[in-house]
Amino acid sequence: MQQLLASYDIATKIIDLGVKSYMGAGTPAALQVRLQDKWTALLLLSLPEDEQQT
Repeated sequence: MQQLLASYDIATKIIDLGVKSYMGAGTPAALQVRLQDKWTALLLLSLPEDEQQT
């Protein structure tokens, strides 16, 4: 996801969400984007409309 957004010049940051157990494979994390890039990032990472209806 981070590489896809970077290819569109959208700056990202990986945020550590804490020390919770996550299926024994590290800790959960999130990808943060700037507020002005939020909707562009959501559109790029979402499924096309026709695939969502199935």
